[in-house]
Amino acid sequence: MKKIFGSVAVIFIFFLLQTPSFGATSVDDEIEVKQFSSEERETTEHVIYIDGQEQKYPGEPIFHGGNLYVPVSVAIAAFHEKMKTDVDLAEKISLSTYDYFAEKGYIEQINQREVVRVKYLQNEGIRAEWLDQPGRLHLETTELLTVHGISVGDTLQQVNERFDVHWNTGYGQPADYIGFYGEMNEYTYTDRFGKTRAGEVPELQFEIIDNRLTYIFVSDSDYEISKGIRVGDSLYDTVRQYGADFVRAEVDGKNIYIYHVKGGSIWFIAEGQEIERIALWQGQLEGYER
Repeated sequence: MKKIFGSVAVIFIFFLLQTPSFGATSVDDEIEVKQFSSEERETTEHVIYIDGQEQKYPGEPIFHGGNLYVPVSVAIAAFHEKMKTDVDLAEKISLSTYDYFAEKGYIEQINQREVVRVKYLQNEGIRAEWLDQPGRLHLETTELLTVHGISVGDTLQQVNERFDVHWNTGYGQPADYIGFYGEMNEYTYTDRFGKTRAGEVPELQFEIIDNRLTYIFVSDSDYEISKGIRVGDSLYDTVRQYGADFVRAEVDGKNIYIYHVKGGSIWFIAEGQEIERIALWQGQLEGYER
């Protein structure tokens, strides 16, 4: 099976599993990782993603008459994802999504295919961004790399305005600062020699590089991330909310589900099926870039 974890990702996985007191590892350290994907990744000329989930079968986006369109099935799927987190939107729709689109005049015909303009989806609160090389369209229904008003990519000042963070230097990592917020929670893992290690991790942990927030670790159930997932929920909940297009890793006795989204990735680390920590990271695994 293909090994997709580069040295940066290996360090990230190691740091994700350790407590702050255990320090960090080097690029030369080896960590055995088994990875699984729900399906083999297929590449098409133009790809559509909804909240990072590749839409494999409905067809490609269409440029026509100066407008960008998606197949009606993709528009409906994006709208359904939006309704998962937008209660007001879900309550106001009494028709089926298809009938709602038809009533609003959103559905058009191009080359005998039913399509919807992307700008109509934007009018409904769905964000859209086209990226080149390769050509791909991202439809996002919520802030995927955000927790409690802080997002990956924010500045040090923005983090400080939201939380009273205790900042330290980067423990030998490329980071300028590693920050801790909240109470300390107990955390255990099995090291590479099979020994159970225990320590404490903060409710929230941050990394700053070049004045930008590069990751957020969440270790407490008080903090809800996108789509309503918290520490203490099940990995089954993540599949129900985020979809089946993910990478599965097994590291030091922990199960990790990794979802790739525009601009980064979401990591759910669990003991068995129960989520113990969540990481929002600006990085993506090699071969799974969005």
